[in-house]
Amino acid sequence: MRPKIMTSHSIARSLNYNEEKVRIGKAQCLTAANFLKDLPRLTQEDKLRCFQRRMDLNERVCTSQHITLNFDPADKLSDDQMKKIAGQYMKDIGFERQPYLVYRHHDAGHPHCHIVTTHIRRDGSPIELFNIGRNQSEKARQQIEAEFGLVTAEMKKQAWEERQKIDSIQRINFIGRT
Repeated sequence: MRPKIMTSHSIARSLNYNEEKVRIGKAQCLTAANFLKDLPRLTQEDKLRCFQRRMDLNERVCTSQHITLNFDPADKLSDDQMKKIAGQYMKDIGFERQPYLVYRHHDAGHPHCHIVTTHIRRDGSPIELFNIGRNQSEKARQQIEAEFGLVTAEMKKQAWEERQKIDSIQRINFIGRT
């Protein structure tokens, strides 16, 4: 699993991107956590309003987060598994009480989901983001890979390095033949 955490200036842009993917059939919203309504009753305006109210409590410029969780093509995940993984990831990085939306996308050669959220708490204070990728996210990734039996980032790196060695040997052999 490869998580990527991006800070955004516009929650509306992240939300619109994912909602458009849903509209054209390239994604589906799997869950809406910590909203006042259940997912089937939430409109796009409800989603945006919830985030906006939270973000208005703090004057920071960048208050929204757009997180992607990318999996190996060999990881065959059901929607339920992806929801559980996203929920566990959000808990592990300290965002379990934040409102967040999980969108599963079907527009790439690998399973992945997008998580739209804010790092502004209900009281207006921000969740600290300094080194979140290296600290909380990395630990969460490792635990989730083990718990769900996913292809690990280390296995992917090792396989990539092996391919690079083979490619180098093949180039040397090819050059030696000419």
